[in-house]
Amino acid sequence: MKASIFSRLMLYLGIFFLVLCGLTYFALSTYFEIYYTQTRTEALKANTEEILGIYNQEGLTPELQSLIGTKGEEGTVIQIIPNKTTSGEGSTPQGMGGTMGGSSQGTGQGTGQGTGQGTGQGTGQGTGQGQGSGSGNGSGQQKSFETQMAEHQDGQSFMMVSGNNDHTVEWLSYKKVAEDGAQIVGRIPFYSVHDVVHIVQNFLLVFLLIIFGCSLIFAYFFAKGISKPIINLNRISKEMGSLNFTQKYKGHRKDEIGQLGETLNHISDELETTIDQLQIELNKERTLEKMRQRFTAQVSHEIQTPLAVIKSYAEALEDEILETREEEREYFITIEKEADKISGIASDLLDLSQIESGAYRLKKEKVLGAEVLGSVVERFEHTYPGKNIRFENNCDPELMINMDRKRMEQVVYNLLDNAIKHVTPENGAIEVKSEVRSGNWAVSIYNDGNPIPENEIDQIWGYFYKAQSDKKGTGLGLAIVKGIIKCHGGQVAVENRENGVWFEATLPLQ
Repeated sequence: MKASIFSRLMLYLGIFFLVLCGLTYFALSTYFEIYYTQTRTEALKANTEEILGIYNQEGLTPELQSLIGTKGEEGTVIQIIPNKTTSGEGSTPQGMGGTMGGSSQGTGQGTGQGTGQGTGQGTGQGTGQGQGSGSGNGSGQQKSFETQMAEHQDGQSFMMVSGNNDHTVEWLSYKKVAEDGAQIVGRIPFYSVHDVVHIVQNFLLVFLLIIFGCSLIFAYFFAKGISKPIINLNRISKEMGSLNFTQKYKGHRKDEIGQLGETLNHISDELETTIDQLQIELNKERTLEKMRQRFTAQVSHEIQTPLAVIKSYAEALEDEILETREEEREYFITIEKEADKISGIASDLLDLSQIESGAYRLKKEKVLGAEVLGSVVERFEHTYPGKNIRFENNCDPELMINMDRKRMEQVVYNLLDNAIKHVTPENGAIEVKSEVRSGNWAVSIYNDGNPIPENEIDQIWGYFYKAQSDKKGTGLGLAIVKGIIKCHGGQVAVENRENGVWFEATLPLQ
């Protein structure tokens, strides 16, 4: 996979840079030739028209001839061809020309003495009007030059060809006609334009080859920098798919790849946390299921015992085996007590069901907290006169608390009942206290006895929970206590203390 990603990136980037360099070379070479030709033509026109203006004002003066020799760019030829006239022994109708830094291809000046001097690449014989004759190699081309000139109008740019069959030269030319009919022509050899364009093309070719080489080097490192973290991220994602969340992205990039790595780390952390929570919930569900099974067995036992008593006592009454009314009355009382046990279990199950479903409703009212505690403690003192129950109210006896009185009496009853079941020795201390602490009304119950095992202390408030060592009750009492207190907006707590266990339930005063 590494080779695949890296090679494809290199291939795509290489093709991209190759196409880019090719298009750049084509565009620059093509448009540079057009631009350079237009620039040279505009310069040729400007120089020619400047000479035309001076000629129309002053004529062909020595100063103008000197200016022609220095005007224009390298290789430029500017010529003035006077209108053809005849004069005695004087002048010939030859034009004059000037060059700048290059060979000229025009006709020379002739003198009335018959010597015609000229430099040029044409061949032929030249004649002069005067007392002598001369020969030169420049006047023979004059006719051909004039013929080409005559084919074009004033202010027209055109291409002109000079030379012979062995060697020809193309000229980029521009023609202007003076007021006296003289023709002023500016020319530049077209081969010089091609030379410049060719030089520029070669330079561009070398330059773009260098750029292409540098681009390939850049593409190599760029592709490597892209593919390496992607391969690493792919490996991390595979580990995540195998539920291995120890692998993390450790790069320091701030771009999209770095952001993707950080996102993968976040997803990995979230998945790990979620899976751990699901595992905890699954373990709780398994524990809860075990507790339900134990609860079902315990409730069945708790109900079966009073039912068996009721059934046996009812059969005795039915068979009329009792001799006195007093014995019958005791049997009826026992049947009533056992029925109350079954009713209590059913009531606890109903309360627990309502708490779990959220349908548990409280009927709150302002009542004296000390009075609620005192009534429950007094009931237990009469029921268990041998128990060492001590009640200590450390808050204002007139303190009114907003609560559901019946449900709070059930809370205190369940806590006291739990304390009495687990107090050791039988005459061990059971302490009930109430106080105001941090804006809460706190009720605590302590009993001497064995501590709760540490692995069970966090589970005692759970529904259907019953300690392994607990042989009494259904295991619903403390779960109902927590549910009622939570509905009041309070909290519960438990703590192993020296020689005993301490429970507490708190309600907010506001």
